[in-house]
Amino acid sequence: MPQDHDSGAVWRRNAVAGVIILGMIIAASIYRPDRALRVAVGVTAHDMCQAVFITGRDPDTAFAETLAPRPGYRLVARFMAFAVDRDKATVQAKLGGIRRNAIFIPGRGCLLNVGGSKLPRPMLPEPASLPILPEIAGPDVVVPATPALRGALDRLFTEEDPADPRWVKAVVVMQHGRVIAERYADGYGVNVPVNGWSMSKSLLNAMLGVLVRDGKLTLDQPAPIPLWRRPGDPRGAVTLDQLARMTSGLSVDQDGSGFDVSSQILYDERDTVGAAVRRPMARAPGAQWHYSDPQTLILARIVENTVGGTPEGFLRLARREVLEPLGMTGVTIDFDAAGSPLISTYAAAPARSWARLGQLYLQDGTIGAVRILPKGWVAYSRRITLKSPYGAGFWVVDTPDPDFSGLQQAGLPRDTFLASGNLGQRIYVIPSQDMVVVRLGLTVRTGYGARQDAAFVHDVIQALPATQTKDIAR
Repeated sequence: MPQDHDSGAVWRRNAVAGVIILGMIIAASIYRPDRALRVAVGVTAHDMCQAVFITGRDPDTAFAETLAPRPGYRLVARFMAFAVDRDKATVQAKLGGIRRNAIFIPGRGCLLNVGGSKLPRPMLPEPASLPILPEIAGPDVVVPATPALRGALDRLFTEEDPADPRWVKAVVVMQHGRVIAERYADGYGVNVPVNGWSMSKSLLNAMLGVLVRDGKLTLDQPAPIPLWRRPGDPRGAVTLDQLARMTSGLSVDQDGSGFDVSSQILYDERDTVGAAVRRPMARAPGAQWHYSDPQTLILARIVENTVGGTPEGFLRLARREVLEPLGMTGVTIDFDAAGSPLISTYAAAPARSWARLGQLYLQDGTIGAVRILPKGWVAYSRRITLKSPYGAGFWVVDTPDPDFSGLQQAGLPRDTFLASGNLGQRIYVIPSQDMVVVRLGLTVRTGYGARQDAAFVHDVIQALPATQTKDIAR
């Protein structure tokens, strides 16, 4: 009998172990930790390429500020290796046996070379037209004119907690179409491009608006994706408006962990859009709001296909219809290995150029008598989607969402809407003050320093003469 009892105990232990192992296998097949690690390596290669070859930062400093502090990434940071080859304009990242290379290609930005793709040729610059938007500042940094305004900038750039730094890198304050104050951290300046991360979506919003203006696309049309046009495919009902508003229902949810489909598409696929359009539906189109980069990637590819289906055509549209009329210089847009624009995440520009984009939306899509965006486009872009804080390419302060509505109490006027990107890249558009504020940084703390930004904007408004401001809508 004791032997039978022991055999039963051994069997139970083996059964429990088997269940645990089976559970681990199932979990691994679902969450794919190998893909999450490949995402981390891809992020390292791509973001380091951006930091070194576009922004011009020291590699070690860039890694320490841009990557190492990020939640989740901290777990692998000390095991990650990278090498910068300035002659070849490449960054190689390595974690164990996983390697990824990113290369800077003039005119095309940084390309994450997934799968050993054939590299495209550099893109030669084309003759540029003169800007329509009047000059916003001279060549030198605009020093605040009053002690109160200088004090507002001092407080924003002063670290409250050295253990949890905000690392604000650039701030530009524009009012009535002119820069009235700006400041840059060491290594940054008037002409230094900075990646906007998801602020890039707001640039795409302008490009989409141009095509809607010209009648080449309509917001209520079904997305022209051949794979989705097959009879009975529920994805065939997805419209451009739903892609722009993040309500497509596509199964591409995002949390930035590396385990999420969105991150894996962006950093572990040669053809990001091809991977995105193959995803099934998770919910009915238009039923729920779920923010994710692949919806923008699909929309950007549609824009690209509408103007010829090539990176050259996409960049020509951007330059001729948006960048050059606004005087936005130093702009770089990255592409994936299949030639799709990564304008969900990777458009870089100097702070003043980002401010010029904000000025277009402040002026209701016009520059003087020239209408860049169709009538009503800015109102459309800032109209909240369902009960979210998101419109279409822009975020909205006057919303039921507590995180954003709380920014009113922190100091932002109620009518503020903004472009917003990872680590605190923001363009605040404030119609009641005829003001645009750009803030660029590397802020990891919760909210990416948004409440400190709100307090800064409040301080700026309070520092201006009463004749230059209107009452703050709180």
